[in-house]
Amino acid sequence: LLGHTIIVTGGGRGFGENISKAMAKEGANIVVADLDLEQAERVVESIRRDESTALALQADVSKKSEVEQLVGTTLEQFGSIDVLINNAGIPGPMGELHTLDVEEWNQIFSVNVGGVFLCCRTVIPHMIEQGAGHIVNISSSTTATGFKIEHLRSLPYTVSKGTVNWISHFLSMQVEKHGIRVNTLCPGLADTHFQENTPSDYLKGRRC
Repeated sequence: LLGHTIIVTGGGRGFGENISKAMAKEGANIVVADLDLEQAERVVESIRRDESTALALQADVSKKSEVEQLVGTTLEQFGSIDVLINNAGIPGPMGELHTLDVEEWNQIFSVNVGGVFLCCRTVIPHMIEQGAGHIVNISSSTTATGFKIEHLRSLPYTVSKGTVNWISHFLSMQVEKHGIRVNTLCPGLADTHFQENTPSDYLKGRRC
């Protein structure tokens, strides 16, 4: 990864923070993009203390203009985008389908699915031009079959991540001819800020 430029959305905390720090240690230029600029700057400060290169940018991945600004600023600063990590995501509400709020449902999809679409759509032309690139979409292990209902906390969250899996699968076939790889990472349960509002009984007896 030495000298490669990598965008990590949702890089201010959780998986995104750890991904950013790990890749910085491999010599990459890291762009930590997050809705919470203060958190992104905190991660960047930590990376720079290790004498690695990083840039903090505020971005709402559900908004086309902000994604375009994110990509534009990255290209101005580093001249290329070698890797895009679509990590930004939000947890969904719990409850049966007929009890879910329509606005909450739409918000989940605007970030978890729309964000992946907008970031890929904006970055791919630059990767095509340079003849190479790698996109990693962060999904969830809850999209696998075999989970019991007590382990599926949020219907809209899991459905949105299932959609991310199919975006990755379809996109990988579309852009392979341009030298661009697309992969999906499906993490399991982890103790991050994502679990802040999770009912305690949901985690009872489970292991990270």
